[in-house]
Amino acid sequence: MAISGWVTGEIMKKTVFLVLLFAQALLFSGCGGKDIVRHDAAQVNDANNFYARERFTQATEVYRTFVEENPDSQFRGKALIGLADSLYKDRQYFEAALYYERFLELYPLDALTPRALFYLGMCSYHDSRTSDRDQTQTHKAIQFFTEFLEKYPDHSLASYAKNMVSTLNSVRTGSMMEIARFYYRINKNQSAIQRLDEYLAEYPDSEEAPEAMFLLGDCYYREQSFKRAAGVFTRLIKKYPENKYATRAMSISDRMKIN
Repeated sequence: MAISGWVTGEIMKKTVFLVLLFAQALLFSGCGGKDIVRHDAAQVNDANNFYARERFTQATEVYRTFVEENPDSQFRGKALIGLADSLYKDRQYFEAALYYERFLELYPLDALTPRALFYLGMCSYHDSRTSDRDQTQTHKAIQFFTEFLEKYPDHSLASYAKNMVSTLNSVRTGSMMEIARFYYRINKNQSAIQRLDEYLAEYPDSEEAPEAMFLLGDCYYREQSFKRAAGVFTRLIKKYPENKYATRAMSISDRMKIN
């Protein structure tokens, strides 16, 4: 599953590169009439330079060392988000997520907190799989983007978060139906029933709801649970009388009456 090019491009245009974020943080302190660069600021600046030149592996190493060795530095927060960003840019999404989460725990009110939450969602997005595979990361991404929209509805990244929720929900619904169809095809009726029940509970009016209802009824029919099959087929026929799956449901219903 690949994020659309325009979303990627627009997000990266909106992202403020760390070299700019740290510009004001590189403070100088007076000593004996001479200005010297603070040691911790110099370390962060080295990491910034690697990041600015897109040498993300080297930037990661310097940021990580700084974060581990300077727990009380005033620059630790920015170094921590820098470490997460470098890992993200280097496509190390699982590890990047760990540092975005740590930043959110340590700096819940920082100006960069909304951005950290957004990219935590992006990490889960990139770790998600196609619709016929496990969707744990898809669920997590939806949760992160939804939380972002609830907390920061007016943020500059809100429109992208909305787009991601829409995209991921489509993937999620497609995944549920693909898995249900697979179980149906191999006659794993109980497994198919479980998936179809979940799908219809969450998306009762989706475009694929008539198919889901038919498959659910047919699974019950195969299991010789005729009363439940009849109940599902009756709801399908009443709700979607013109749909092709309603026609198929009527055919099976007629066979049940004959038998």
